[in-house]
Amino acid sequence: MRSNISIKTRELFRFLVYAFICYALFIFVFAWLYYVTDSIALTAYSSTDIEKVDFGKALYFSIVSFHTIGFGDIHPITNLGRTLVMIQSGISIFFTAMFSGLLVYYVIKRPNDIFSTHKIYIRFRDEAYWLSIRLGNKGRSIIDLKGRFEAWTIENNSRIRAFQSSRELPDLERILYYDINLDDPKHHKLRMALQEALRGKYRLHMKFSVIGNDIRTGEQVAFAKYFDSSDLLFGRIFHNVYSWDENGHRKDFRWKNFERIEPLDPEGIRAFEQR
Repeated sequence: MRSNISIKTRELFRFLVYAFICYALFIFVFAWLYYVTDSIALTAYSSTDIEKVDFGKALYFSIVSFHTIGFGDIHPITNLGRTLVMIQSGISIFFTAMFSGLLVYYVIKRPNDIFSTHKIYIRFRDEAYWLSIRLGNKGRSIIDLKGRFEAWTIENNSRIRAFQSSRELPDLERILYYDINLDDPKHHKLRMALQEALRGKYRLHMKFSVIGNDIRTGEQVAFAKYFDSSDLLFGRIFHNVYSWDENGHRKDFRWKNFERIEPLDPEGIRAFEQR
């Protein structure tokens, strides 16, 4: 969770820095325009005499005008000055509205904290071969999760579907596995496509996607990743990324183990390719 907060804090800080730079740019540009055009002047409260302003006073007037405060001590004395004030006031309305909306968006939006393995794995476990993708989540839990897997080839500039599957998934707290049993007869077409791709007959393209809802805000969360047959690796059991405490809670996360897997022996690889 610390990492998640850090990412969001950095993103919010970056937005505030950019917003301040834009704000300062508007202020200085209009202050310079007021100054070089001699379109504003200072009138003392106890006198009717007008006084030419320096850049510091022009900067002050630019800030006052941007925020539509209007103290009246400095005012435009030419048509150009009045035009500049109207333009700056109009820009300030849009800038303030955009800043407020984007600030709320950056504060409440969920960061991009869902990820998957960079490779897609053919794993041998429980005396069967499985096509597996490991999904991770460093943010709040996601409920009502649905997963979709597609595989296809491109022939004569046309997409030929090899396999498609959609199903509901358990809630995503920290780790989730999307497994397809390649020894199941209903997945025989996918297994054949994988075997042909591994033999180099064609390039198999794959897409894995999930969609669900943030458990706290109800915000819809989606993730998708594309693979092809060059991303296929063999393995057995993924390395653990956490341990359990006595209360049954996950602890000691080691996300560096997320992509690590016990390799499959050459005999197991040959058995898959030949069956």
